[in-house]
Amino acid sequence: MKIYLAGIGNFCWQPRNFYNFYRLESYLVIKKDDPIERYKDFILDSGIFSYLNGKKTEGVDWDKYVYDYAKLVRERRIRNYVEVDVDKMIGLKETERLRRSLETQVGWKSMPVWHTNRGYDKWLEICRDYDYVCFGAFLTDNLDASKYYLVEKFISDAQKENTKVHGLGFTNFNWLKKLKFYSVDSSSWLSGVRYGHLNMYEGGKVVNIHKKEHRIKDIYKLAWHNFNQWLLFSNYAETHL
Repeated sequence: MKIYLAGIGNFCWQPRNFYNFYRLESYLVIKKDDPIERYKDFILDSGIFSYLNGKKTEGVDWDKYVYDYAKLVRERRIRNYVEVDVDKMIGLKETERLRRSLETQVGWKSMPVWHTNRGYDKWLEICRDYDYVCFGAFLTDNLDASKYYLVEKFISDAQKENTKVHGLGFTNFNWLKKLKFYSVDSSSWLSGVRYGHLNMYEGGKVVNIHKKEHRIKDIYKLAWHNFNQWLLFSNYAETHL
């Protein structure tokens, strides 16, 4: 399983000129000079998660958004890019129209995102039509942990079609051993910076260590340490999960 590290964290690795890991980045923050070709592999997210979590949508011209997004993907030759999954804002029919427009402008297929509102038949459809798809019910749909076992069926459906599945925003260590995604992503490695946690890789997972009596003296040193602990987990996942 491939673990893609997400979130705004280039302050951590770029000064050290280190890119030997899997990276997922948002279209809303990517810069023209980001050396995306240097990562082990790269996925560009469309940035819609930010809109679903408070970013204003009033006045957004989604056709213009798709045009600009497609232009970047095409010019940077980004192989794996996520569709503009704005179902909750404009409906599935319009979202699928935008996907067709996006792929026409780019020249190759996107990674469609399945949400619970799309229904099971739509999952089977994208598994038949695409080589790499996203299961997006964890963050945006707030899929309850009591239903995680159902995801095994979805992954099995995809495997029958030789389709790879990416679990968006999912690094539940216990469930990663049961849900055989091809890849997942997470920004959890940055939580240590937010909350003052020291991350340690132990036995196939990353644990948080927080000592209230200790103050963080160097937040960048902490971030670099936590980043490397997640790299250890990523290396483990790639060979054992």
